[in-house]
Amino acid sequence: MKFKASKGVGALIISPTRELSQQISSVLQLLAEAHGFSYSTLTGGTKAKQADVMRESVLVVGTPGRVLQALRESGSAHLPVHNLKVLILDEADRLLDNGTLTQQLRQIISHLPTENVQKILVSATVTEKSAKLAKNLLSTEFIYVSSEKRAAPATGQIKQNYLLVESADRLAMLVTVLRTLRKKKVIVFFSSCQSVSFHYILLSHFKLPVYQCMGQEKQKRRNNMYAKFVELDHGTLLTTAMAERGWDIPGVQWIIQYDPPHKPEDYIHRIGRTGRGEGQGGQALIFLQPHEKQFVNILKNMEVKIDEIEFCGELKDIQDQIHRFVAGDFAVHQVGKVAYKKFVRAYQCHKLKKIFNIHSLNLNDVCKAFGFVNPPMDLGRLT
Repeated sequence: MKFKASKGVGALIISPTRELSQQISSVLQLLAEAHGFSYSTLTGGTKAKQADVMRESVLVVGTPGRVLQALRESGSAHLPVHNLKVLILDEADRLLDNGTLTQQLRQIISHLPTENVQKILVSATVTEKSAKLAKNLLSTEFIYVSSEKRAAPATGQIKQNYLLVESADRLAMLVTVLRTLRKKKVIVFFSSCQSVSFHYILLSHFKLPVYQCMGQEKQKRRNNMYAKFVELDHGTLLTTAMAERGWDIPGVQWIIQYDPPHKPEDYIHRIGRTGRGEGQGGQALIFLQPHEKQFVNILKNMEVKIDEIEFCGELKDIQDQIHRFVAGDFAVHQVGKVAYKKFVRAYQCHKLKKIFNIHSLNLNDVCKAFGFVNPPMDLGRLT
């Protein structure tokens, strides 16, 4: 696309998170240097200096909230979109599955030209719901272009396994698995920030090389941790759903889904953090409780090749060490209680309730997965 900055913004890229916007910007930097075009990134407040950069940019990338803020506060003066030619929605299914983001997109589109704008939706997975919303939102017919035939080998080269673990054994099993992978580069997914915090403390106690990155942290801290982990040869990053999409971290050898994803599509996005690049392989492991095994059938119906692995070792010694550590440190005990509550509430809100049913959980055993021999007396009512 040939476009001059004097004509305003020629292309607008919208992504659901700041991290993804910044990664897109890092790629744009290389392209801009090679092809001589200007761009800007909208992930913070619309400051005067940033506004000057936007006025001189052919391409702008940002999150829905920040783009909308720029359009509302300054309009065409600072974000001139009157001659826009291309609108790209990256991770479109995530943008369209979130009611708040979808509403922001509607308002953004109301500021854009109604004619001669090519609209492109990009996503690794497209649900029926997001396809209907896209058609309604864009008010136009669209062409569906799939790269499934070319993408299948890339997914196929990721060796995928599941491990059936009773609730009471989950934490000891995680310690055991990560001990065997201590020289590998690993990402572990949890259902809440509080769970990340608890497991970071506990796994650090076992001298494992762990790092944490989650949505509740300040953006600068998240950026620093992301940059640090990118450079590491080995180590384990504990994170949440915020890292499911867009994160391009080289050399990740293992993805562990300790807590189940809320949607089967999220499973695909998570394992996509490994095996990145031509010819790159990777390993993926999901922890499931016996009553959750039906989730494997859902994955297989999506043509996911996944096999069961079994563990025949002894976990009691590690379990005893965990219980002594949690019982002997009041601060860890308190963090564990909060993490336990958040896990139960996340499980209660799971979208696949026929499989991940709160009434199928033995809450006393779940407590053991957070280091408690017996449930603390002050947990309160959870269900």
